[in-house]
Amino acid sequence: MPKKIMMYYGGVEIEEMFDASQWFASGMYKHRYIAENGEASNVTMLRNKPMSFTHEQLDDLPYVTAGAFDYSHLAGTDIQAFLLNPPDLSKRIRYTYSAFAEPNKPRDYYNLFLPLHGRRFVISFSRDAQSGEDLSGGSVKEVIGDYAAQAEYRKVFTEIDEAERKAR
Repeated sequence: MPKKIMMYYGGVEIEEMFDASQWFASGMYKHRYIAENGEASNVTMLRNKPMSFTHEQLDDLPYVTAGAFDYSHLAGTDIQAFLLNPPDLSKRIRYTYSAFAEPNKPRDYYNLFLPLHGRRFVISFSRDAQSGEDLSGGSVKEVIGDYAAQAEYRKVFTEIDEAERKAR
């Protein structure tokens, strides 16, 4: 019999775990390993095949982005032109990880890489992992300077820029 996989759910204030074995046994998720110690995370996991976004979800994404800006320290950033005429965001989304909001209620988390007014932003958002619905905005970070912590973000922006250059 396979080993039972216990996972935490909800925010940091909840210290309960539940049996998440079915999600791994079905092949939907695999372990996410923590680089520092090489152990499997009991908070986050990786989806084997993230769901595609529908046209409607891509149309909603600028509003999810606006909400993330509104509730951040970057609330004063002018995003009006972006909302009125959003670019194609489909190639700017990257899956990051999944976690359980409640027992047996997984959410998939994504980053949207958005250039705006000569600046670069990473907007985190999530959606229901089973239906693909319920897009929820999370946070927004500006990618500035040459900080090591933002190296992966800069790498993704470079990849996106190169792909867009080749597509022209």
